[in-house]
Amino acid sequence: MSLSADEKIKRNLDFWEGNHQERPLMIARLGGVFFSRAFQALIPLLDRRAEIHPEEIIVDDFLPDYERMYQELEQINHDAFFVAEPCTGLPWMECIMGARAYGESVSVVTKPVFSDLEELKGLKLDKNNPWYQKYLEFSSKLTELSQGRFAVGQPILRGVTDTIGALAGQVEMACGLIDEPELMHEAFNAVTDAQRELIADQYAVTKRSHGGYGIGFYHIWTPERIMWYQEDLAALMSPAHYGEYLFETSNKVIEGYPYSLVHLHSASFMHLDQMLEIKDLKAVQINRDVVGLSVREMLPQCQKVLESGKRLVLGMGPIVKDDIDAIYDNLPHQGIAINMISDTPEEAEEILRYVDSKKW
Repeated sequence: MSLSADEKIKRNLDFWEGNHQERPLMIARLGGVFFSRAFQALIPLLDRRAEIHPEEIIVDDFLPDYERMYQELEQINHDAFFVAEPCTGLPWMECIMGARAYGESVSVVTKPVFSDLEELKGLKLDKNNPWYQKYLEFSSKLTELSQGRFAVGQPILRGVTDTIGALAGQVEMACGLIDEPELMHEAFNAVTDAQRELIADQYAVTKRSHGGYGIGFYHIWTPERIMWYQEDLAALMSPAHYGEYLFETSNKVIEGYPYSLVHLHSASFMHLDQMLEIKDLKAVQINRDVVGLSVREMLPQCQKVLESGKRLVLGMGPIVKDDIDAIYDNLPHQGIAINMISDTPEEAEEILRYVDSKKW
């Protein structure tokens, strides 16, 4: 029997409040890791293998797939409320700040538009940018589609390192930390300010669902507003440079939001200690990558997150039974959410039944 809305809310609150959980908060997402191809309206733009312009993205054509995703996930007996987000397959922050998007068969990529870091001088948000307006159009139309059934939240929004790397080149971004510290501080803060403006404007056109909000992409319910962020290109930084550049922007981007989450890959584990010093950060999402460390291999970092008093979100990759065993045998049974990608509802239900067979 599927959980009621009240039962789901209680389980999500238990996760956030660090209460004993009957099981880890379990969230399923269906489909593969190439999220762009989940949308029929985007496939022709991917297969064309050319630049994608925002006016070519017709939001109404995407809505049937959101409805399908909602209905599919409603059939799974997990702890999540569906959260719709402006198409996760699109590089929103990069394009909002001036990058160009190109279809590459399975995903959308960007190519550098600046040939020199000096061109980053004066980088700032233009709310008239068509990508900015398209993001808000998605948010508004998804809210209409929802009719209160699901929340509308953030998709993947690339962090300040990722965005500057997309605009000027990844190697150039890394070298700029040494060669152009003042310029990089200015550029990083410009991207941070842009994300805060974008999400504030998104909240202005969306509504509560089930009395709260939702973390887009991860589908975790929150009683109050949430901001989440990532810094994948921090993998190219030293811990000293993280402290010099990203500790400030990480504090700044979540300021004023009661709930917050940072997304993290194992390639950036050297920054985890500093991330855990971010006072207002509520949760750390550690990716279970398709090719990479297993949950068992990441247990020391998982334990560190929980010992810091922050919540742990594991996954957004395939979760196998050994991952569940590793969590059950080695981690506290509170403050944990498991976010899994499954090819089919049957595959998701198999893992859910295995989790329920444990005596948490």
